[in-house]
This record gives sequence, C-alpha cells and structure tokens, in this order.
Amino acid sequence: MNGEWILPAAAVGLVGGTLVGLTGVGAGSVIAAFLLVFYPELSAKLIVGSATAQAAVMKLFGVLARRHMKLGETRLGLAMAAGAAPLAIAGAWASHTLHGNVLRSILAYVLAAVGMLLVAQAVHRWGTGRAHTVAERDPAAARVGVIGAVVGFIAGLTSIGTGTLFVSALAGPLRVDAHRAVAAALVAGLVTLVISAATHIALGHAQAALVFGTCLGSVPGVLLGTAFATRLPARALRGLIGAGIVVAAMIALVRLRA
Repeated sequence: MNGEWILPAAAVGLVGGTLVGLTGVGAGSVIAAFLLVFYPELSAKLIVGSATAQAAVMKLFGVLARRHMKLGETRLGLAMAAGAAPLAIAGAWASHTLHGNVLRSILAYVLAAVGMLLVAQAVHRWGTGRAHTVAERDPAAARVGVIGAVVGFIAGLTSIGTGTLFVSALAGPLRVDAHRAVAAALVAGLVTLVISAATHIALGHAQAALVFGTCLGSVPGVLLGTAFATRLPARALRGLIGAGIVVAAMIALVRLRA
C-alpha cells in the first residue's frame, strides 16, 4: 500500500471512530465494512489484520475515555476476555488458511449479520419502549467466558464482534446494565484484539500504512464520539450504523460475484 492511501484511510478511521465512541460498538465492523468498500482490490487477509490492529489501538483509547464513569466493569470484561483471547488466536490462524475469496465472503456475511442484529435491536427497543431488565447479580464468570470464546473466534477470523456481539450478549441474555455492558465489552474487546492483532501481524496480515492511516482518524474520532455519547440517541445511531454495515456488506458481495 502506498503512502498516498493514508489520507483516505484516515477519513475512514475518523468516521468509524466517531461512531464507535458514540455507541460503544462497531470498532471492527464499521472500519472493516468501510475498508471492503473503499479498497476492493485489497486482500481479505490484509483487511482483517489491519482492521484488527487499528481496532486494538482505538479500543484502548475508548477504554481510557470511559474510565471516569467507574462502572465496575473490569471483572466482567476480564472474564469474557479469558474465554475470547485463546479462540481469537485460533480464529486468526484459521483466516490464514482460507482462500482470499472465501475469507472475503465470510467477512461480508458476518458483517451483514452484525448489521442486521444492530438494526433489529434498535427497532425492538424503539417499538416496545420497555426499560432494559437488569439482573440483580453479575452472571457467573464461566458463563461469561463461554460466550466470550464464541465471539473471540469470530473476531479473530474476521476482526468483527468484540463490540457488537459482546455488548449484545452482556445486555441481552446475561442481563447486565447497558452502560456496564458497553464498558465491559470495551475491556474484553481490548484484551482480545491485542492478542488477535499480534497473531495477525505475526502472520503478515497487517498493512502498516493502512493501520497507521485508520488510527490517525479513529483515535481522535473515538475520543470525540465518547465526549458526545450521552447527548445523542445511541439506540437510533446503532440502528443507522447497522443499516450502513449491511449496505457495505452487500456491496462487497456483489463485487465478489461480478
């Protein structure tokens, strides 16, 4: 990748980082979707590896930006990371063995599924108008770890899921408070992405200029988005982000079959 591609990558990172800061989800999904659309000639392995590496950096700043909220999310986040991290390595190795077109198809289909999940959640919560039911106690660490393992493999394979799927599992079946779910997902996602990114880099899946460019935009973007997170309707934004991810996935699939 040439140096002149850094500026477009920074624009992708800025938009993606801002949306992640606003909603707490999509660190891998948004950036990977944009990269699929704007860099169709790039191999799927480089997209996955580069998106994972930049997501780890962006997630770090997202965690630091939310530390002042003191939500007591560390135990939950580490329990999920304990299950996710080993499987993230397995997922990264699995991506190394797949043919480029197969991996690109998997990436597009997972993006479409995650996007539709975000849309469905936004529509359901808007339609019911019911408050989120929170469990009186945190779920058992083993249960959190098992769910983390499933998401970790998906994240290692595609760079997707450490935000959207972690938050969905915590706030959904595990019935964790929504704000704590986002914070715990950030912690779990950070640990998982660092390990996954290191594996991808070791396998030669990361493009330095692409990682640098996206981080150049995503880091200030996630800080900006986090600063405005409490002032904008996050649920509606998640629905819009989900719709955008689905569109990007469909574009990628059409190009693959052209």
